[in-house]
Amino acid sequence: MHKHLLIAVWFCLWLLSAHAADAPRSQASGPQSPRLSALLAALDDKDPTALADFWTEVETEHTPLVEELPNQPHDALYTFLIRADPADDVLNVRLGADFPMRTEHHTDTFQRLGSSDVWYTSYVLPKASRSFYRIRVPQGLHRSPASPARFTIDGVLYEHYLDPLNPKVFPEGKDHVDAPGSYFVGSEAPLNPYLAVHADVLSGSLQKFEIDSQALGGKRSVTMYTPANYASKGRPLPLILQFDGEAYITDVAAPTMLNNMIAQKVIPPVIVAFLHSQGTRNEDLQPNAKFQQFIGAELVPWIRERYPIGKNAKLNVVAGSSFGGLAAAYTAFVHPEIFGNVLSQSGSFWWSPTYLEDVSPSPNAGWMVKQFAESKPKAIRFYMSAGAWESAGMLSGNRILRSVLMGKGNEVTYSEVVSGHNYANFQQSFPDGVIALLGRGPH
Repeated sequence: MHKHLLIAVWFCLWLLSAHAADAPRSQASGPQSPRLSALLAALDDKDPTALADFWTEVETEHTPLVEELPNQPHDALYTFLIRADPADDVLNVRLGADFPMRTEHHTDTFQRLGSSDVWYTSYVLPKASRSFYRIRVPQGLHRSPASPARFTIDGVLYEHYLDPLNPKVFPEGKDHVDAPGSYFVGSEAPLNPYLAVHADVLSGSLQKFEIDSQALGGKRSVTMYTPANYASKGRPLPLILQFDGEAYITDVAAPTMLNNMIAQKVIPPVIVAFLHSQGTRNEDLQPNAKFQQFIGAELVPWIRERYPIGKNAKLNVVAGSSFGGLAAAYTAFVHPEIFGNVLSQSGSFWWSPTYLEDVSPSPNAGWMVKQFAESKPKAIRFYMSAGAWESAGMLSGNRILRSVLMGKGNEVTYSEVVSGHNYANFQQSFPDGVIALLGRGPH
């Protein structure tokens, strides 16, 4: 594609996706929620039990409150709540969520219901949505234990907290990479059928190794997954190289999903190299020659010496999310003789080598897109997913790369889900990607 045409298309789609990412949302002067309107009316009528009854219902039903909307069968009104001291006239607590919000900081303030201890903020969202969110409180104003994260808005230092009215947390458990957050799943959101641990499903094995890399001038860690009933002398198995391995093992629970998919025979037995990137993520996953030399000349030969990996590129997948999705596409671009499949989840295809110095929108954006656009076609299949609530640059980069690849004749499976940029989203689409690329066998 001609350079100036590609830039023009990029800019136009950036503008279009900026509007497309907007979801219906609401915050009027009074509550849009029928339940809050009824509570306010009861409080105005001096009903002595209305407030206590309301909070008892919330403790049972949990937040967000979900209410039907007239003539919008696939949307619902989601209301988030904070219970504050009745003496608080100003509560500088914010909601930080991955769906489109009202402020440029993606953190909206709560509004008080009359003079009660109920503070709320409401949004019209699709019932197919999944959302990851946290409560954000100025540092020192919250009585909960230490928060998992801190950040600044307009010179005020804030801390993240879980929603105390919502028991659903992602990721669950103590062993996780990302700080946990509260989440909810809409009634029409598809369920992941591979997440449950079943007593009758045999588990694969995980073994962690350190590899000395001359190309990178240091060590890199990799955790190898082998399926149940694995035989080291057996027939060659497909290989999945998964970036951000520590997050996919813990937060995404990829080993559990692989166990179930193999047991249900929706994919063949596979070997997975979970490549760890803590401490070296930006150095490794942004396109660069040294990391590709490590993969092609050191990591893959190391794996082949120890595991029955075939040389048919159509059997092998390179996978990642965000910068990992960018790295997956670049790895297959550089090594199509090794990897004939790319699983990209919200790949950072907005990236350019000068992105830290660029203004937005930048004419240098979409470097990886340009590599595919200007090269000869490569025999690579793609599974690409993105969240409809992600940034304009993230969405447009994925959409343009999909179009370029299809124009080149590549097979592309593309999906957009009603979610944002987080591992809860990636967990949902991970099995879809593996099945799309390996479930049918090599072409």
